[in-house]
Amino acid sequence: MPGSATPGYRWKTILVVLLLITGVGGAQAVDFNTTQQQQHQMWQSLVVQLGSENHVRAIESSSYSDAMLSINTTPGRCLSPWLEMRSDLGENQSLDDRVNDVPADVLVGDHYTLTGRAELLTERGDNGLYVRFYDLDMPTLLQQMREGDELHLRIRMTEDVEDYWFMTFSLAGAEDALSRMNQLCFSLG
Repeated sequence: MPGSATPGYRWKTILVVLLLITGVGGAQAVDFNTTQQQQHQMWQSLVVQLGSENHVRAIESSSYSDAMLSINTTPGRCLSPWLEMRSDLGENQSLDDRVNDVPADVLVGDHYTLTGRAELLTERGDNGLYVRFYDLDMPTLLQQMREGDELHLRIRMTEDVEDYWFMTFSLAGAEDALSRMNQLCFSLG
């Protein structure tokens, strides 16, 4: 019977319906708070936080006006960094989506090419395409980044071997940014 529901139950139901209608909830993109930012030539190091979730990043956002490259770590797991690139799509996305999973290569200077995979993702309410790299030899990549001048990405956008996306990021300041990222990560962990 509709009239027998308790007032508390009705308010909870109304709140859930409002959250569903307005799209508020866990599926929306999240903006992290940034602290401890420090510039290192073309790179910067910083801490991003939201509630109890913390990450430490070394970011290069100077090479492109609509893209940034980052090395990310999480306190407590500082020895497991990951590489990510974000490119602006120009409009907010309507849903979280795994767009593709493709082969990717990373080349620093005259070192040998590191081969891995890249997951292409969008997040609801966010205007970015996130490219999260995995199956890369991260210790080797980080060492190469400390010594190199440029980092080159080659990402296959589809299974067609001719459909590549090429990007180049400066490594000026990367060594200092990566060192500070590690110091911050271990001090927070």
